[in-house]
Amino acid sequence: MARSIPFSQFLDDDPASIRLTAAIVLLVVAVSLSLGFFGSRRRGSLPPGPPGYPIIGNLFDIPSENGWRAWSKMSRDLGSDIICLRLPIGPSLVILNSATTAEALLVKRSSIYSDRPRMVMLQELVGAGWNVALMPYGDNYRAARRAWHKHLDVPFSRPHAVMAVNRLLKELLPCTKDHHKLIRLATGRFILSAGYGIQAENAEDEFIALPERWIKTISHASQRGGFLVDTLPILKIIPSWFPRAGFQKKAQAMKELTEDVRTLAFQHTQHEFDKGTAIRSYASRYLESTDEKTPEETDAVCSIIGNMYLAGADTTELTLLSFILNMALHPEVQKKGQEAIDKALGGTRMPTFSDFGKIPYIDAIINETLRWKPAVTVTIPHGTLQDDVYENYFIPKNTMVIANMAAILADEKVYGPKPEEYRPERFLMPDESLNKSINANVAFGYGRRQCTGMAMARDMIWMTVASVLCSIDVGRAMSSEGEPLDPATVEYSPFGTLKCISRSLLHNVR
Repeated sequence: MARSIPFSQFLDDDPASIRLTAAIVLLVVAVSLSLGFFGSRRRGSLPPGPPGYPIIGNLFDIPSENGWRAWSKMSRDLGSDIICLRLPIGPSLVILNSATTAEALLVKRSSIYSDRPRMVMLQELVGAGWNVALMPYGDNYRAARRAWHKHLDVPFSRPHAVMAVNRLLKELLPCTKDHHKLIRLATGRFILSAGYGIQAENAEDEFIALPERWIKTISHASQRGGFLVDTLPILKIIPSWFPRAGFQKKAQAMKELTEDVRTLAFQHTQHEFDKGTAIRSYASRYLESTDEKTPEETDAVCSIIGNMYLAGADTTELTLLSFILNMALHPEVQKKGQEAIDKALGGTRMPTFSDFGKIPYIDAIINETLRWKPAVTVTIPHGTLQDDVYENYFIPKNTMVIANMAAILADEKVYGPKPEEYRPERFLMPDESLNKSINANVAFGYGRRQCTGMAMARDMIWMTVASVLCSIDVGRAMSSEGEPLDPATVEYSPFGTLKCISRSLLHNVR
């Protein structure tokens, strides 16, 4: 999580200006606290939270990084799966730390908990409101979801996944380092080929790098408190030339990058289509359809495919890197996975999508990889569309609600003992069939806000896992002293930072 920018960054150096701004902020804080106090007294108590301080509430209790760990500890200390942080301005922040609470609110009451809080920087100044993940719940959001399912049917993308994985296998075999770049390239190839017919040749391809650059650029703006304008929306009217209005210049730069992500690849396909050289893709399929096209519809399709472009740029890559790591740390799991796929395929061919869902241990490996260290540890904040009461706790309208996914996926009540261990068997029945009563789809979010690209992501993950196990031995993870690493001692970040692992992992043809 990025650190908040201090208020002083946006103030003029003149003492009178600072005093006036501080007085306005304190007045807004006092009014907000008064309204929140009297509202909660009328309706009941908010969920428990740290004691906080006068005026600023729990502002200092918001962690700058590894928020999921801090919130898990708060939950244990307070003896409650649902906790609340009171903020000085704007709505409170409610964190759900168990599968039970997340299911009860985000799924069973999804009609209340499917909104997004107002994100002034991203939605209004940067212009990223076309991104389905950031879009407020309503008619536009529902229309975008319908358009996604109309134009992005999953079976169409499967041949592109096979192509990307086959190229990955050829490139991994001679690889002695930087395998993470090849994984990134493979996921990018899949998305670019399926979406636009673009065939990327290397990890430095501009269309591979563009979404990664966008994600890194906007990550700060997606966090609560990342920019003061999200707390005080009136600041958005300040012109960029005004002293300390640097956020406006940053917004303009992010806006240009956001529009590039949305349009450049689609424009490339349009150009190739006009020349008659477009490779069949979601974009070219739309362009060649005989249906009458309006500029508005074409723009909407451009945005929908742009959503797919962004959705696969990060989480699928991190999940596959986590899979490679665990095969290096757990040779016994790798061997069992290889035996399972050899038995299913007879040891004579590569996997195809006709085998999808028919090899339980492969599905168990994928579920455990998604569960063990989720690529996204907490959900993007949900927003409540109306007041609600849950277990005598009052949750006001416009409250921000976050599901602590990393904690939920480590819930022993759902996934069994020792959740810190990588053990695919937790997803199997005693007869080694797949236990269909549990899965790791929580890693893709909850309710009506679950990732629209989940099915495509699972396709790419399955084809990669099955193909790697079918054709490659992942070498044992070794320390710098040449000793096998103990999985319990390996430090791993869900965001892809890997320490204490050998650089050469994939080197043997089976």
